[in-house]
Amino acid sequence: MRKNNAVTGLLRGIVLVSLFVAGAIQASESSGQQFVDPLNAVGYAREMPPGAPMGAAYLALQNLSASEYVLERIELPSHPEGRVELHTTLQEGGVSKMRVLAKLALPAQASIEMRPGATHLMVHGVRLKAGAQLPVKLVFTDGSSYQLSLPVLGLNDALPAGMNAEVEQEGHHHHHGHHGHG
Repeated sequence: MRKNNAVTGLLRGIVLVSLFVAGAIQASESSGQQFVDPLNAVGYAREMPPGAPMGAAYLALQNLSASEYVLERIELPSHPEGRVELHTTLQEGGVSKMRVLAKLALPAQASIEMRPGATHLMVHGVRLKAGAQLPVKLVFTDGSSYQLSLPVLGLNDALPAGMNAEVEQEGHHHHHGHHGHG
């Protein structure tokens, strides 16, 4: 009789754990939250000079999966009034011009590093001050997301580990007109 009670108790325990796990999985799926895995991301933002209407941020993304991810947008969870645009810089007639990118593909088993004078993020509606943190949420076209916090670096601060040194080209000029910035 003791064997039957032990087996019955064990079976009840397994059923309860199974129901709990099934409920947790269902709740997780119904929340609509998917997280990109495996993705490595590091980045930073630069402090804004006085009077600058917007700031810049940079990411290094490494896709370790066998699938391509397409970055659709970047959200600012702690700054709902702000927005982030994905930009690239093109050389036209010896002048650097920024263009908005609708999306950015991150191929399987590949890396992308944003840099000044190349692909970068423009941050609107948030005052970037050295020493602060800028939480960002990367949202991909498949509905998955990745959250990280970017340190806001002073103009002379060293870059975080995983980011290459910024290389500014001498004699180039940024042209900020005709691309939707105020």
